[in-house]
Amino acid sequence: MEATYDELTRWGLERFDIPTMCARHRIDESLVRRYWGNGRTLALDVLLNWSEEVLTAPDTGSLRTDLRELAAAVARQVNTPLGRSLLRATVVDDRAAFTDDTRMKFWQRRFANIRPVIDRAAARGELRPGVDVIAALQLVLAPLNLRALYTTDPIDDAYHQTIADLAWHAIAAH
Repeated sequence: MEATYDELTRWGLERFDIPTMCARHRIDESLVRRYWGNGRTLALDVLLNWSEEVLTAPDTGSLRTDLRELAAAVARQVNTPLGRSLLRATVVDDRAAFTDDTRMKFWQRRFANIRPVIDRAAARGELRPGVDVIAALQLVLAPLNLRALYTTDPIDDAYHQTIADLAWHAIAAH
């Protein structure tokens, strides 16, 4: 796993390669292939492990504070060099060796892990009618991830709280 983190942060998904990783890190390639089969499966497993270590659905009893906690968790995750590098590794161009389903599986699982924030808010009657769950989560995640992808600036508390509050105003029943 450590070697895969290193390779993904160094080369991204486009250039991730099991034989190269195993040679560089002195790992038995047959052992890696026995457990993961191929690079796509290994890379996805590492990315999901990284995402799930930090990003779980908060449950504070309030949509507003759940969104604030979610934004804070995303900021903590992408404010580290590893977090920024792995986030950048999930951005795959059309020429990539990995098919688009690797990236989509990562994002689908990531959204599934945090979806309970919106589902619980709906059950408590805190959402305005017709809110799209994915769009609601993207209101929080997209600005934070974009800032992490395109700048080296840390995401400070004021910024991620502002994003959470903007999302809350957009989706909350008032």
